[in-house]
Amino acid sequence: MVESETHPRAAVIALSGYRTGGALSALDDIERYWTQLRDDQGSLPSRAQLDPRGFSRALSNCFVAEAMAPRHLRLRLTGQHMTDLMGMDMRGMPLSAVILPESRPMLEDKIEALMTGDGTGVRLTLISPRSYNRQALFAGMLLLPLARENGTPAKVIGALATVGTVGWTPRRFQILGETARPARRPDLAEGDAESRRPSLTVIQGGVVEPAC
Repeated sequence: MVESETHPRAAVIALSGYRTGGALSALDDIERYWTQLRDDQGSLPSRAQLDPRGFSRALSNCFVAEAMAPRHLRLRLTGQHMTDLMGMDMRGMPLSAVILPESRPMLEDKIEALMTGDGTGVRLTLISPRSYNRQALFAGMLLLPLARENGTPAKVIGALATVGTVGWTPRRFQILGETARPARRPDLAEGDAESRRPSLTVIQGGVVEPAC
């Protein structure tokens, strides 16, 4: 058993894939598009305003979910990557189905904060632990709120991207922590990678021992 695969600091390894053009860059593409829509109109974008051409490189990683309770989301549209991870079409399933039972209360807390908060998104660092014939698989999950439309359930646009080999499916994940994006400094250039590098807030008790 490799310590880096079971200790919270394993998240640092996951973040090594978080660079422009890296395995987790799909999260940036979708968040950048959502932010641009929000900045242009001064309020949350709606589902109807989303144009897939605006984040075409990230379509495989993208999903749209709707609130079915204050702490739960149901997947309405999913990209191919989630299908590949779970080995099945996830449309109509709860988002929590991709999370291991030990981490589902944490996900529910984050969803509740997202749906009742100030419109700020949530970005999580995840791990699918190593088990028989499967290597540890690191991942990032992004959840961004959308505006309500004519009394319809609240919706979320999100993304799930991984670093590593998928192996046998399904791959379910535990939450290592929440990735906070630091406030942008005006003196940093637009393309400066340091301005986009995240930090990780580890959620204590969020790591379970993988099967050997």
